[in-house]
Amino acid sequence: MVQATADGDALDLSYLLAEAHKLAGACGTFGYYELGVAARQIEQLVKDVLDKPTLEQQQVLPLLKQAVTDFQTAVLSAVHEGKTGNIQRTQPNVKPSSIWILLPDESFVTDLITQLVAYGHHVLRLQSYHECFEKLQTQTPAIIFSDVLVAGLDFFNQSALLKRISEQQVRLVMYSVQDDFSLRIKAAQQRAEAFFILPIVIPQVITTLIELIDKETSNVGRVAIVEDDQLLAEHYALVLNSVGIKTHIVQHITNIVSELMQFQPDLLLMDLYMPEYSGPEIAGLLRQYQAFKRLPIVFLSSEMNKTLQIQALSHGGDDFLTKPIDDVLLAQSVKVRLARSLEIKNLIEKDSLTNLIKHSAIKQVADLEFERALRHGTPLSIVMLDIDFFKRVNDNYGHATGDVVITALATLLSKRIRKTDKAGRYGGEEFMLVLPDCTAAQARILVNSILDSFSQLRFNFQDDHFSCTFSAGVASTSDNSFSRSAQLVETADAALYKAKQAGRNQVV
Repeated sequence: MVQATADGDALDLSYLLAEAHKLAGACGTFGYYELGVAARQIEQLVKDVLDKPTLEQQQVLPLLKQAVTDFQTAVLSAVHEGKTGNIQRTQPNVKPSSIWILLPDESFVTDLITQLVAYGHHVLRLQSYHECFEKLQTQTPAIIFSDVLVAGLDFFNQSALLKRISEQQVRLVMYSVQDDFSLRIKAAQQRAEAFFILPIVIPQVITTLIELIDKETSNVGRVAIVEDDQLLAEHYALVLNSVGIKTHIVQHITNIVSELMQFQPDLLLMDLYMPEYSGPEIAGLLRQYQAFKRLPIVFLSSEMNKTLQIQALSHGGDDFLTKPIDDVLLAQSVKVRLARSLEIKNLIEKDSLTNLIKHSAIKQVADLEFERALRHGTPLSIVMLDIDFFKRVNDNYGHATGDVVITALATLLSKRIRKTDKAGRYGGEEFMLVLPDCTAAQARILVNSILDSFSQLRFNFQDDHFSCTFSAGVASTSDNSFSRSAQLVETADAALYKAKQAGRNQVV
């Protein structure tokens, strides 16, 4: 570390300020908490010196020099004693993709179980709270879907069962024949994540259950990290990776826009003070881009002044975490913020019936993946799908049954595509798939497989049973050259029309 010169050279002091700021965060993070406090004191002393007139600086410099000397001595002592921090790691809580159901013997339960099994989920039907409690001694489901009243017993009075559910971190979904504030507040107190009332809409239930299961098996989200201390940035990335969060460390601040465009983060974790530009300045720059208007930005700094924290948040930031922050708290804090951010994003971008991306959002995904495919020279395929004779379904069985069919296909699409693929509801009974790094031949194999599975599903309306098919058109950059994504979509749509004209129930 460079010491300040006797005449208070501004360049040396600025360097000292930057280094002290980095050390204040890094020391605490790596377990050297006393050194972190000492570094923060040096940081504050440098700020005090810089705020004073030149003559008064000379009076404070000896105190600053002594603080730096003491810090260097403390560093040597810590290294000699080998005091390394105990870095704690949290591990992702992996659960089986299973659903336990404690519901009354209603007709919808059979249909619900049939569809969930068809999508590959293990479903266990239980008859009592006691049976559920006994099963929990040896097994842990992903979700328990329970009535608030089973065999005349109140679910919220089953203290042993509730304790077990909480200990095993099982996701809870509730059902009631009536909507009541007291029941809902009890469900909230038990951290229930959904509450359904009679009459149940099966597509909504299936969408909710599968979405909750996906939260257990998929990555928690994507976080970009902007931190001038490379070692600290890598440490943050390691901690977040350990709980299933994908990370990207921005290497060059002047390239931050292109790096974020490519990585597409769900949250940005950014140091408040950096050598060239401040966090609020970078946040202000990012907010100039439409793509980053809704990107949550969390400032991370050793700044303790609440007024300065609020000022930072008023310039494009959304939240503030104070350094040093231990590993467990960092992981938990980011996970909570990510979960809420993704929930809001889903409400904005996803279709309420199918939980697939909406029309405008899936077109944006196509644009983004098209640019990425051009940049990396990899193939991109677009698929347009449309349920065959869907108007007949609505006319013969009603729109509620039609919604079941639409949701069934949507669920099947989301279950069968890769994590890098995207499915969207393009409109009505029409869907779009965006398949990066996928040739036309590979896309047709995938969609034909989905068509085969969809045609085998059986839908019920009163005593009538029926099945459905769909038609699909594929377009790929592996077959032709396109100058923009809209041309790719138009070509896929034309192929869909050919499939319809050729008799439907096929992929062209």
